[in-house]
Amino acid sequence: MESSPMITVSRGRLGPTAARVFEEIRGGVALTRDEIVAGTGLSVATVGRTVGQLVSARILRERPDLATVGRNGRPGTPVEPDPTAYVVVGVHLGRRITTVALADLTGRVVAQQTAEHPPAAGPDLDEISRLAAELLGSLPGRSPLSLGLVAPWGELDLDPARVAAELHELTGLDVRYADHIAAVAATEFLNRRRGTGGVTLYVYARDTLGFAVAVDKGAQTEVSRVGSLTHFPTGSGAACPCGRTGCLQVTAGDEALARTAYDAGLVAEPEIESVHRAQEDPRVLALVRERATVLGQAVGQVRDMIAPDRVVLVGQAFTGWPPVLVDVVAAAERFAPAGAVPISFTRFGAGIQAAAASTIGLGRIYDDPLAAVPTLTRSARATRPAATARRVS
Repeated sequence: MESSPMITVSRGRLGPTAARVFEEIRGGVALTRDEIVAGTGLSVATVGRTVGQLVSARILRERPDLATVGRNGRPGTPVEPDPTAYVVVGVHLGRRITTVALADLTGRVVAQQTAEHPPAAGPDLDEISRLAAELLGSLPGRSPLSLGLVAPWGELDLDPARVAAELHELTGLDVRYADHIAAVAATEFLNRRRGTGGVTLYVYARDTLGFAVAVDKGAQTEVSRVGSLTHFPTGSGAACPCGRTGCLQVTAGDEALARTAYDAGLVAEPEIESVHRAQEDPRVLALVRERATVLGQAVGQVRDMIAPDRVVLVGQAFTGWPPVLVDVVAAAERFAPAGAVPISFTRFGAGIQAAAASTIGLGRIYDDPLAAVPTLTRSARATRPAATARRVS
């Protein structure tokens, strides 16, 4: 099991040769060996040898059907991540919802299930293992390489090392864990890899609220400086379990919005799903716009403290309400000249939890893809499925 308050999402020239080659191509676009040489700065011979090893290990596959007309031979044959051999398991533990997912080596989620649980209940690891086994059973021929475990650990009062150790015992898989805010930021960064130099601030809001910062140093990119916004002051009169009033989570979190709508008689139960179903009600929309303004003000203040080059907003408190995104941006812009720092929104929407957990699971492959595959001979890898985990195969 491995974890760090810092997640390395781009290793550049500091990574092993196989990692550098795979990093150039892991986004899913097929590239020729010459294009990989140009992107990595590695020699033609090194790239040719490494690509051959990755193809043999079924990390990459050749795509002769995409070769440029008039170019023959392997140097002109594009290669891409092989989506057919391996997957990683992603597990996201939320305050109310557990998400279990499978992703291919590009990070694309190919299957997922969710299970609701009472906010005070701990994770049911046997159930999580069972769900992972069901998902793997729906994708015959795929072998799991690792498991990514993501949660707001402090909010759930869980020991990540203990939970990871128990999941390792249940599944037999290498388990890597991370704070969910950092994992969300890493996932977003990987999918915005090109043109993201400098500092990117990610603000997450749903049941929990927080931020993380990705710093692109050129040779390496890291996600660090993770912070909770649970008790960020808003000036509201909402009482918080911490003993104070006006904390952001009890003012603008999903649970707070659902409770406010329920107490006002606008929904039949204090659940955020009920609020979503009632969003055509102008009274509900007014509550959502009020919440959007509070969130936007927090975004603006955090942005001014961090001074990033750009801001990306993530989580269903933002993405679940497209009509009020303008209110979020307007509130944030009150703290700086309009457009001074661009603000955008995640492209993942409701799928961010599954994608974030899977991204952490992919860390082992990103570190060293050849070391991550099962220890079979090269010839056997080309003909046999990889060894599977004990409980999730």
